[in-house]
Amino acid sequence: DQKPGEGIENFSSVAKSLFSLFRLMNGDTDVVDSVTNTVFGQLMFAAFMVLSNWAILAILTSVVSDNMITASTKAMQEDIENERATQYAQRVARLRTLFKEIDKDQSGTISEEEWHGMLQDSGLYHELSDITALGKRELCDVFTCLSVTVRDLKKSGASDVAKIMDLQDLEKRHSDPDARFLLCETFIAHLKDD
Repeated sequence: DQKPGEGIENFSSVAKSLFSLFRLMNGDTDVVDSVTNTVFGQLMFAAFMVLSNWAILAILTSVVSDNMITASTKAMQEDIENERATQYAQRVARLRTLFKEIDKDQSGTISEEEWHGMLQDSGLYHELSDITALGKRELCDVFTCLSVTVRDLKKSGASDVAKIMDLQDLEKRHSDPDARFLLCETFIAHLKDD
């Protein structure tokens, strides 16, 4: 049996108490032998161990886990954005190539005849449909929209198609552009390039 004097010796001042608690937290239970020989002392020791070890461990684990989850979410989001940018660039490149193929007379515009010829050519149609994920009706809607816009722009003598259609503002509002916007943007870029 430990004498109460040893407990007083280990916990007689703040400095000694802190050092004794430090030893206890590192597995040295000799410092509490004099306290744990009573039921009340054992309850106090158990409460201290739960609060000091388990609670602190749980807090540290949750902080580390939260930081890891945040970092992995951020990395995953960056990967998704990079993948979207890559896919977008590939789709634009495919559309530019396709539009050059559709533009038989190399005029820099796609006439209604060339458009309908593309719709009749199953290979070209399926390629355009695959790139844009649009059906025949939607593709025709986009073509009609663009042909009216280009006709109006040519009548007005406009030189900067992108400014008039305000594509920069449209791009800001569509961080993940849909197929119609991609088709319109590529078509206009093709007109500007040639």
